[in-house]
Amino acid sequence: RTMTEEGPKTPEIILPPLPETKRGFSVQICGSKNNEIAYCNGRFVFIRSLVDTKVTIFSKHLHKVNAATISPNGNWVASGDETGQVYVWDITRPDITKNELMACRKVNCICWSFDSRRVCAAGDGNPNRAKVFPYDSGNSCGKVDGHTAQIISCDWNGKRPFRLATSGEDLCVSVYENVPVKQNLDFEGEDHIKYCNSVKYSPDSTMLATAGADSKIFIYDGKKPEAPVKKMGGKKKGHKGSAIYSLVWSPDSKMLATGSADKTVKVWDVESKSVVKTFVAGEKSHEFFQVGLVWLEKFLLSVSLNGSLTLWDFESEKPTKRICGHRAKISAIALSEGSTLLSADCASKLTKWDLKTGDSEWFEGEGHKERFITGMKTLKSGLIATVGTDDSLRLTDPKGSAFGSDPIPVGGFPNGLAAANSKDLMAVFIDQGKISMVEDKKAAFTLSVDYKPICGSFTMDDKMLLVGDETGTTHCYSVDGSKLTESDFKLGGTHGRAIKTIACSPDGKLIATAGSSKKIHITSTAKGGETLNSFGWEYHNACINSMAFSPDSSKLVTVSMDETIIIWKDLEKFEPKSRECIPCHVSGVTGALWLDNDSIITFGGDNCIKMWKI
Repeated sequence: RTMTEEGPKTPEIILPPLPETKRGFSVQICGSKNNEIAYCNGRFVFIRSLVDTKVTIFSKHLHKVNAATISPNGNWVASGDETGQVYVWDITRPDITKNELMACRKVNCICWSFDSRRVCAAGDGNPNRAKVFPYDSGNSCGKVDGHTAQIISCDWNGKRPFRLATSGEDLCVSVYENVPVKQNLDFEGEDHIKYCNSVKYSPDSTMLATAGADSKIFIYDGKKPEAPVKKMGGKKKGHKGSAIYSLVWSPDSKMLATGSADKTVKVWDVESKSVVKTFVAGEKSHEFFQVGLVWLEKFLLSVSLNGSLTLWDFESEKPTKRICGHRAKISAIALSEGSTLLSADCASKLTKWDLKTGDSEWFEGEGHKERFITGMKTLKSGLIATVGTDDSLRLTDPKGSAFGSDPIPVGGFPNGLAAANSKDLMAVFIDQGKISMVEDKKAAFTLSVDYKPICGSFTMDDKMLLVGDETGTTHCYSVDGSKLTESDFKLGGTHGRAIKTIACSPDGKLIATAGSSKKIHITSTAKGGETLNSFGWEYHNACINSMAFSPDSSKLVTVSMDETIIIWKDLEKFEPKSRECIPCHVSGVTGALWLDNDSIITFGGDNCIKMWKI
């Protein structure tokens, strides 16, 4: 096939996902001297700047990534996944891999030595639960064999002689010295009565701190860790019995911060063993458990169980910024007024983005009760309509901050949603063989059909509704008010497999259909439904998930599971050289829409939202 001869495009904007979290577990999140943070979501690693919109994505892992850490010199990143695979890669060029090896059966945590020359990847396995190795080879630098259960945290000290600390689900903390590492058998490390979720050396290496699910914090001598020299927390002080998931030292080694299931971050003065600051992330919901912490020179950042990233102000003890977004798979996007983008996911989170600044916020409320949001459209009135697998439709004001509170029952499992162009009329495509028409905040009409409707679109004059089914047939209905009747209009072209997307051009002249057959059929409304490309365009290598015409109707974008988008720039003569193919999202592209005639917004399997200039 012929494509335009251009180098690979890069997105103008990347809106990355949030860290992936799991209740009862801490999250490994790392900061660098350049005010960047590293975290994981799915099988991807994200390096995200806290001072600008720069985002770097590493996508070579084939399985869920549990840990990623930036080297102290800021040049390299080490990441490990569920299968024990570890990669060491260039932070500025994630396509360049310095090292790759199998460390153990499963990696839970990773840390670098202070000289950026050695890495410890730890987790679970038999006989090896960890491996210490040079960053540029697979050689072993000693054995980490002091645990009888999987290791959940590890950290290296900041100066010679080398010391490595680990904690495990056997409730023990172990210390290893020198290189090759060898366990210090004089240190028993059995002070915690529940899991020790975090071990951290102070930046000056004089102290080793541990914190656990027993709400206790122990401080040991960094050189000779025998009995704890300081004890903090417990049932009556600090987090008062709530599990501590995360622990981090201040850059000057005088204070440390802890994040807990009591939904707070507490800053401790180590010398006096007292709490000097308390940051409250939330009050009622378990979503605000504090499961990860980073303390940089200018920032104290915490990770909540819902994935949100909060930057804290020391003076007011209030958030200076809260970064929202998506942990789960993004399922739909829609544009509101100006530069506002809305996105929804399969966990019922609805997020509002400012495309100029990258700032984000969540809509409050239960939404679709943590169910999958299967469709979202912007209505003529400006309201946002969403349908979810709680079998309801909700209307939300994008200018507000609350999810629509009044559910409108749609009568079954919604596969998709279409919205009229001239009024607030919606068509919901129900998996059980129904099309539900919603108007005036109620289900106004329901049409039972003998097929499974998957997707659809109103024509620009709203006189007809086009519906695609799982067999590859496009059904045409005349629209009278909110009622549907079969139309004599027929679309040409044969798909043979499920139709996933239908698009109508803004000028009303063209209709495009595509889906699992990988074919794109273009139909002329002026020629009574005649297909302009009778054999269909088959230039994608996998299912086509979505497509959209540009606002001036001169271009068409199609997105596919083959990880690319194609921009079709000639919709009159269909010249082959007019196509432009852009590699877009690893793990497939899910959807796209036009911001203007030269800009496209896409989202896909890497859980990112990207904006491209065409």
